Amino acid sequence: MSIPEEYRPFACREYFEDGWSAQGHFDEDSQTLVIVPLDRSYVASEISFFAIGRSGLGGIDFGFRIGHQGLWAYHPIDQEFQFMAPTVAALVEGWCSGKLSI
Repeated sequence: MSIPEEYRPFACREYFEDGWSAQGHFDEDSQTLVIVPLDRSYVASEISFFAIGRSGLGGIDFGFRIGHQGLWAYHPIDQEFQFMAPTVAALVEGWCSGKLSI
């Protein structure tokens, strides 16, 4: 799938090209849609954040940032970003295995 124009400022090629935007990823253990399909994603333009996943904790979402590589967690209470993984696949593997946490 090609990257729609509105998402091109984000380094999100893998999300579209590897099918994550179509199917997402549901983690059975946590019962969380860790990666959401495109129709459940959103762009928070005020913080330049393209949210493509959910942590299931405290409203913290995973996504891409303009001008930054990799996947980030956005902590809305603290209004801070936390680097999580270099790729969507690494985020899914790390989060679902418990190797990554926030």
